[in-house]
Amino acid sequence: EIDRLGDEHGVRPGDVAVFYRTNAQSRVFEEVFIRVGMPYKVVGGVRFYERKEVRDALAYLRVVANPEDVVSLRRILNTPRRGIGERAEACVEALAQRDRITFGQALRRAHDAVGIAARSLTAIESFNQLMDDVRTLAESGAGPSTVLQAVMEQSGYVDELRASTDPQDETRLENLAELEAVATEFEEASPEGTLTDFLEQVSLVADADQVPTDDDSAGVVTLMTLHAAKGLEFPVVFLTGMEDGVFPH
Repeated sequence: EIDRLGDEHGVRPGDVAVFYRTNAQSRVFEEVFIRVGMPYKVVGGVRFYERKEVRDALAYLRVVANPEDVVSLRRILNTPRRGIGERAEACVEALAQRDRITFGQALRRAHDAVGIAARSLTAIESFNQLMDDVRTLAESGAGPSTVLQAVMEQSGYVDELRASTDPQDETRLENLAELEAVATEFEEASPEGTLTDFLEQVSLVADADQVPTDDDSAGVVTLMTLHAAKGLEFPVVFLTGMEDGVFPH
């Protein structure tokens, strides 16, 4: 529709805004815009694949797929908080350097780490067991959506958000549900696809999430919630996403 408006009426991307009810709904628009090369910006929120809870969830999946992914491993080691603090992590890192092994391997041998507290050691062993259990699930042929749901539930990540009184955490739960919907869409489109295949597809979308700045002569499509749009004015048209059609503003 935006292309048609451009061809028939000279409407620029910068003359169009897409409104939706919640931030989680931006994902479907973002992926289409990335796919067709349409420049866009998210106002009043962060791009879907840059949101903390989405990055955390994907980090869990990356460690399931590759236990030696150190960046992802260190991101989720104490997320949610499980008693593996900076001191415990430093003890594991020291063990890795001393024995010239990877951080992931050292985590498996945390009992050999000098100075690590018993409470932290117990938490690390519990974390290792969690990842082993979810990895076994993935290797048994479970789809990415099932693996994602399992790791978010068993890690306590979802429970922490559900128990929170912060209104933003409800939005974070919606974003995780949307990520699960992404995984389900992948399974339907690629029945034989693996967890690694899913992560590769997500990475391609996230890496392509680079758009021109506002200095571009055509501008960029604006994405935002209806709530965030209160008091603002946008030229030409907007797409509701809730009803068919484009309505002059």
